[in-house]
Amino acid sequence: MGSFTLKSVLAIVASAALTLALPAPESPSPTASAAAATCTSGSSVVTAGYTINYAAAVPTVVFENGYQPAEDWAAAHSKGSYTFGVPPPVETGFAYAQFKCQYYCNNVPAGSFFVNYFDTAKGSLCTCFDDLLDPQSFVSNNQSLVGAWNSICK
Repeated sequence: MGSFTLKSVLAIVASAALTLALPAPESPSPTASAAAATCTSGSSVVTAGYTINYAAAVPTVVFENGYQPAEDWAAAHSKGSYTFGVPPPVETGFAYAQFKCQYYCNNVPAGSFFVNYFDTAKGSLCTCFDDLLDPQSFVSNNQSLVGAWNSICK
């Protein structure tokens, strides 16, 4: 097996540098039918002293034990999730988890997010979606501490 010469190493490095300097090919823009809704009208909400810069997505049906997005919809639109701790007291800690979730989802980016509380050991699960949450499509679940939020158009 031959050894590399200084000339061949410089040629490889120059080739790699040139490849990195070239612009990346542009990805095709989404078609109108594939583009998801990314914002809605509404106002920020202050909950337990934390400002959520998303509009609340409140279900149109009253659920006795909490609600969540339909599982098939959530699976199709999920862009990422993260678990946040919930410090005591739980009501304030959950508000803080929702506050943190909005910033996590802003970096995804996302059109909406949903947060549900498990317990003090597990915290709360924040899930970001590429589409707006439709309040008419929520289904019942067994979590009484939940929050659903849609991005506000700027």
